[in-house]
Amino acid sequence: MKVSQKITETERSVMEVLWERSEAVATRELLDLMEEKGKKWKRQTLNTLLFRLEEKGIVSRTRAFVKAAMSREEILQAQTQEILDEYYGGKPANFLIALVGSGNVTAENAARLDALLEEMKNGQKGAVG
Repeated sequence: MKVSQKITETERSVMEVLWERSEAVATRELLDLMEEKGKKWKRQTLNTLLFRLEEKGIVSRTRAFVKAAMSREEILQAQTQEILDEYYGGKPANFLIALVGSGNVTAENAARLDALLEEMKNGQKGAVG
């Protein structure tokens, strides 16, 4: 069974702190950093969150240290794929059809989508800014 990379707002707040760090952080230090952000959690609360994130493969823990196992971009890509799979049969075209049908696509965004589709046709990989 595939594990979902969906994260709650509380889990995201932990990840934001971890993404700011390039190295593993001691859980005690992480607890202090979260308190600086207004989260007055007990150690068990943090451990529960870290356990859930570890089960999802989003963090890795070694002894009393924790670090992000997935970048912000990797999480967004995984979550986007989950949405595509769950609601649009895994097909980006189905999502685009729904998006265009909603009337929320501006001319500028349509032009960016056209450019991206053209890049995909030509076998190029990159972001259209």
